[in-house]
Amino acid sequence: MNDEFMPILGSPKHIDKSSDYNYLHPWLGTGLLTSSGVKWHSRRKILTPAFHFKILEDFIDVFSEQSSILASKLAVEVEKESFNIFPYVTLCTLDIVCETAMGRQVNAQSNSDSEYVKAVYDDRIR
Repeated sequence: MNDEFMPILGSPKHIDKSSDYNYLHPWLGTGLLTSSGVKWHSRRKILTPAFHFKILEDFIDVFSEQSSILASKLAVEVEKESFNIFPYVTLCTLDIVCETAMGRQVNAQSNSDSEYVKAVYDDRIR
C-alpha cells in the first residue's frame, strides 16, 4: 500500500461504521464488531493476535461441523417464501464461540431450548 494513504487508513478517527451495525448492538453490545473510532482501534490491537491464521487453523473442524449443522437447518426452510435467518445464525455463532473460546460444546443448534441457551438469549431469538 502506498505510504501516503497510511495517515488516513491507519487513523482511528476515520473508522465510522455504517448505521447497519446499529442492529447488532442489542445482541452484541458495543464490542469490536460494532464499535468505531478510538474504541475500535484499541480493541482491535488487543484482539488481533487471537485471530492469527495459525490460531484459527486449529478451529477449522469446529467451523466446518457447526456450518454443516446450520446448512441442514436452513435446508428445511429453503422452500418457504421467506424466513427469519437470525435465530439460526445466532445459535450457530453461539456453538462456535463456546467451543472455540471456552472449549465447551453447548449444542445450541440442536437444543435451542436448553437452559443455557435460554439464559444467554432470554428468549430474544425466537
